[in-house]
Amino acid sequence: MSVKNIKIRLNLNKENDRKVYDYLQSTEVSYSKAVVSAIRGYLELSEIKVTEDAFLERIIRTIREETAKCNPFGGLLQIVQTPSAQTPTEQESNAEAEETVMDFLDSF
Repeated sequence: MSVKNIKIRLNLNKENDRKVYDYLQSTEVSYSKAVVSAIRGYLELSEIKVTEDAFLERIIRTIREETAKCNPFGGLLQIVQTPSAQTPTEQESNAEAEETVMDFLDSF
């Protein structure tokens, strides 16, 4: 059988049920067509929302990935976060710079 009978009960003491009942009473199409149309519309909106949410998540992920690639601080943050191994020459120049800074501070 290709036609199925479905029974619904509406509690007119509940606002949502009463609105549905009033809508069904005022519609010019059959109850079946009105219910099918309403449920189909709801399902389509649900599908659109899922698609939009997935699209939004892809956009957010892409923005995060691209901003991670280009550091707005010109690499300064990477220098601070990951200290590099210094060569002996760099260590000597750093020691000299520290000594110069300390001499300057001692002059006060």
